[in-house]
Amino acid sequence: MFARMAGVLRAWTRVAEQQPLLTLALTNGTLGGVGDVLAQAIESHNTKKPFHWNYRRTLRFVAWGALCAPIFHRWYLFLNRTFPLPVAQQQKQISTTLNTAFMTAVVKRVTADQCIYAPLGIAGFFVAMNFMEGRDWTSAKVRLREYYWPTLMANYAVWPAVQAINFGFVPPIYRVPFSSVVSIFWNTFISWANARSADAIDIPLESPHTHVEPHHRHPVDHKV
Repeated sequence: MFARMAGVLRAWTRVAEQQPLLTLALTNGTLGGVGDVLAQAIESHNTKKPFHWNYRRTLRFVAWGALCAPIFHRWYLFLNRTFPLPVAQQQKQISTTLNTAFMTAVVKRVTADQCIYAPLGIAGFFVAMNFMEGRDWTSAKVRLREYYWPTLMANYAVWPAVQAINFGFVPPIYRVPFSSVVSIFWNTFISWANARSADAIDIPLESPHTHVEPHHRHPVDHKV
């Protein structure tokens, strides 16, 4: 089994080296869809209702994942260039100075990622999903107002540690897939949050949804 998995990884690596953007887009889109299907299954279980696959919702997550993969890739390359890891550290030459330089570079990468990309990416997610669902800008503003900060705070509980491992120890070609695998579980949460946000603005739900705590528990004023 492990030999087969290693063979698949080698084959993926060869293709990714030849067509990085296309390979990463297909991989990230697929894993985004897997995360949404898992979210729907959990929602169905929690509401005690039969599972009914909302394939349109899953396709939206596939599209979002595929769209974001090339952006991730370019962003990670930018972080590599801007905050390079010390070469000697990569060659396993250990010293206090090199370890300090290594940790400093990783912290800078994580800080930039979480202070710049994460806030913009989460906002972009809610806005993109809103319009892919055929809703207007008013509903997008309500959705952002109610669910942006809870989702961003949840992001900060998970992704700084994940990205510290990713930026410090994962080879560049595998960084997007690494974050995509973790994103299966993150997408389960964010799919749940997005679905709950549709409920918060009194839009008929496409499937049952578990509860995510918004800022306000009272009905949302539609006058934005």
